[in-house]
Amino acid sequence: MLYNVFDSICVFGEIIKNIIFILILFFGGGIVLKEIVKKAVGLVQDGDKEKDSVLEKRVATLGGIFMATGNIVIYVVIFLLILKFFGVDIAPILAGMGIIGLALGFGAQSIVKDFVSGLFILIENQYSIGDTVKIGGFEGKVKKITMRSTVLRDKGGKTFYISNGLIKDVVNFSKKK
Repeated sequence: MLYNVFDSICVFGEIIKNIIFILILFFGGGIVLKEIVKKAVGLVQDGDKEKDSVLEKRVATLGGIFMATGNIVIYVVIFLLILKFFGVDIAPILAGMGIIGLALGFGAQSIVKDFVSGLFILIENQYSIGDTVKIGGFEGKVKKITMRSTVLRDKGGKTFYISNGLIKDVVNFSKKK
């Protein structure tokens, strides 16, 4: 009888330990990610609040993408840990995710094209958040850049969502060089 009570306490303690571990990973991961991005943005700040430099815009853009990607990774890891905690074997899930990723790669070529184009836009520093640009027939201020699309807002307040894979020519009015 005493042995059963001791086993129940040990199992309950293990459950509490696992829950605390998952919560620490979830909240700690988010805090660490946010601090890394904040530090990176802070390193390039030149102190001029009136105008952002090209480097500041680029780091802000990359910081937003890094935060979004990092949060997705954290959510997936936490989800898998929760499944494992409830006794679900996650090895087949991971294998299935790999196969699904491969199928999506073939089936969603436009998304992959958008992603790769967005990556090159950022690497080549063609434009950053806050720049005034002309992309195809659209002209406006860059409000947001994701790996999939670019968001422009013109002087009249209209917002344009342009898939990065469709961007062929860019005129950046904010760059002086």
